[in-house]
Amino acid sequence: MDIKLPILSTAWQKIKTLLGLEHHALLDEDNIEGKLSLKALANHYPNSSPASEAEQILLYSPLIAGVDTIIGRDTQRQKVTDAIERWQQQKGELTAVIGPFGAGISTLLNQFHQQYTHSYNVTYLSFYHGVLSTKEAIANLCYCFNITDEPNSITAAIAVINQQPQQIIIIDDLHKLMLRMMGNYQALVTFATILMETRQHHCWILGCETFVWHRLSSQYSITNFVKSIIKMDYFTQQELSEILKQKTDKIPLKINNLSPEEASNGAFDSLCKQLHQASDGHPKLASVLLHAAMVDDGNSPINLSPISSPDLSSLKQCIDEDLFSLAELYVHGGLRVFQHADIFATSIEHSSLKLEYLARQGLVKAHYSKQDFAQHYYFITPTLTRIIAMHLLNHNKLYL
Repeated sequence: MDIKLPILSTAWQKIKTLLGLEHHALLDEDNIEGKLSLKALANHYPNSSPASEAEQILLYSPLIAGVDTIIGRDTQRQKVTDAIERWQQQKGELTAVIGPFGAGISTLLNQFHQQYTHSYNVTYLSFYHGVLSTKEAIANLCYCFNITDEPNSITAAIAVINQQPQQIIIIDDLHKLMLRMMGNYQALVTFATILMETRQHHCWILGCETFVWHRLSSQYSITNFVKSIIKMDYFTQQELSEILKQKTDKIPLKINNLSPEEASNGAFDSLCKQLHQASDGHPKLASVLLHAAMVDDGNSPINLSPISSPDLSSLKQCIDEDLFSLAELYVHGGLRVFQHADIFATSIEHSSLKLEYLARQGLVKAHYSKQDFAQHYYFITPTLTRIIAMHLLNHNKLYL
């Protein structure tokens, strides 16, 4: 075969430029002592099948069992309850619960789904993909009421929805409305208009990530329409300790060379302090760091090695182009290759290589399409949301 080396060399240089390899030193995949690489943290969770009972309990078991067992969210629960009561008194307004990814917004909203379902029709909606047109906005909202014959206009949609029996509608993952593609602005306007014109008859509760909310506020003045804004954040050290206590009580864990029976509160408190410092109160990250420290050799109790902290080397080596891509992935909750290309006004090929580079560095994860590489879907794994958001904030790629 006649191989033309200069042509191959030129092609490789172009690929390296697209991937950012000209600006990055390739990272050693081995973890630095006392630290876990972001790739290792991303690979820890989620997994298709937990390898042990301890992993199942720590990373996959639900945190709460009933409506009265949410840790550290009493204030937020009461504010949502107050908003529903005002609606019951014919003083309905739009309510939003905002907080960072991983702070438990979906968990909180699901509790109200359970709590009120015996007395009202309660619908919980989480968008599968972004709404890109007026027709899609109307269709999504009509879906909440099982309306199959979709109205042809916003006015008709408002009239039909107001004729339905009263409902509480919880719309989670509002970041899916942020997609900056052709026609999406009108979809947002349609969505907001229908909610505003039906808020007296139906109770609308929205769940939204903090930085997405700030972008919606700055670009679309959403705060002019939402009466109640209920804020959440990650957990305090005491709250995180309670969360981890619920989980570790079900695991035969050996702390500081003591048996589970002998382990003092001081040893457990010290462990939780380390985990809080390393995770900033992000419960999933804290759980992953704890699980990574477990030395499970099949014996009981399970030994615990020193807690590692996240190694940010891969993030620190990102150039601005990488960080802008991560910021868009964050606020959208994930992007397909063609969506990334549309946002950055670049080619599908360039976007594909850029997103795959970020995946190779362990900063994002990918769901690959077998039919079309433009449909590959990239997202920031739940374990890394806090770490990446803070890095982006510190580099002026996300705004408070």
